[in-house]
Amino acid sequence: MFKETTVLVFVLLMGFSVPFAAQETFLEKHLYSKWVSGQEELSFLQATAKNSRYGGAEAPTSFLFQGINYAPPAEGVQWEVERSLECCMCSYAALIQNTSDTLLLERGARGDFGPVVVTRHAFFLEGSALIQTVSECEDGEPVKELRRVWKRSQTRRSPRSAASETARYSNCWVPLNVRSEPRLGSEVVGQLQWGEAVDLLSAGDEDLDVELNFDRSFSAKSKRLELPAYTLSAPFVKVSFEGGEGYVFQGLLSPGPPFDFAAFYVAPAPSTEPAPKGRFQRADAALLWEEKVEVEQREEGMAVKTFRGYDDGVVVKHWYDGKYQFGVTVEVPLGTPDEFYVVSNNLLRFLSALSFESLSIGPLSFYVNFSEMSESFFTERSSDGTKMYIHYEGGGC
Repeated sequence: MFKETTVLVFVLLMGFSVPFAAQETFLEKHLYSKWVSGQEELSFLQATAKNSRYGGAEAPTSFLFQGINYAPPAEGVQWEVERSLECCMCSYAALIQNTSDTLLLERGARGDFGPVVVTRHAFFLEGSALIQTVSECEDGEPVKELRRVWKRSQTRRSPRSAASETARYSNCWVPLNVRSEPRLGSEVVGQLQWGEAVDLLSAGDEDLDVELNFDRSFSAKSKRLELPAYTLSAPFVKVSFEGGEGYVFQGLLSPGPPFDFAAFYVAPAPSTEPAPKGRFQRADAALLWEEKVEVEQREEGMAVKTFRGYDDGVVVKHWYDGKYQFGVTVEVPLGTPDEFYVVSNNLLRFLSALSFESLSIGPLSFYVNFSEMSESFFTERSSDGTKMYIHYEGGGC
């Protein structure tokens, strides 16, 4: 139960710096989409194939298309030299536009005696369809113009919609008080357990500031706190629950059921023992799709990333670097940007039975591990605040 104060103690757990951008790129927006045209399929997850950063959020800047990797062009004079194709048997492939609404790929080639051929592939949405235009020029003269329509694959189903616009769920790891009046100090008429649902009856008027004090929340053998506190601002809202009606602090409610950490993490497995059976299995959500992306062949094995999308909007990425390192990144939708801090607090509470070797908290990066050579956790929030990433890493060299 929370004390009668506006200062609540929370703990955060995150990972590495988050690159902030004004808006998502085309590849970021459509990363998990899959399209069909006739007998052919197109998956934008191939944008992760050449990204050697395995753990954490994918921020694709290249795209493997038809067996060719299109990456951002070189800068300045070097790009102009490559594009001029003044050598024999030379070619280039470049991703020259990756904005919110358009993806543009360009490939040029010159043969021994043949002409200079430049082919451009442009992708953009038109209604619910993905449009691909292909233009080809020989020695600067257009020779081909094609337009292709792709439809969303029926095998790549979308997450379910919210069952009710008024449903809210307790996102508080400890019992959340339901009060008789929309203010601290009023009578506690009930408590909500983590994940328990209520119906929203009316919104509140006056925001309450709740400080998340990281410095007082947690102790570790090594602790570095650049971000000592964070403040949630939200009103009390009127809800109905099994015990009747009352008021709950909105900052600790989420529009969807909270992510079950027990499906993601069991306990650190000693290096001499196999991982516990059932680790990273989600019994609380239905699997909608799965796709494996091969990254590179190493002497020890194939480096791969396997993505799984669930009906609650969660995407889980399992990765293996082909040698020693392995890990999991869980992408969790957020109802509000502030929910990131609440969920991170819940994760640490879930792990609180363990002792922590080190904890590092900065404005954009948080990290925790259990011992010098143990498994570790990172978390990060997307630049637009609509989702968060929980990254677990194991193995070592």
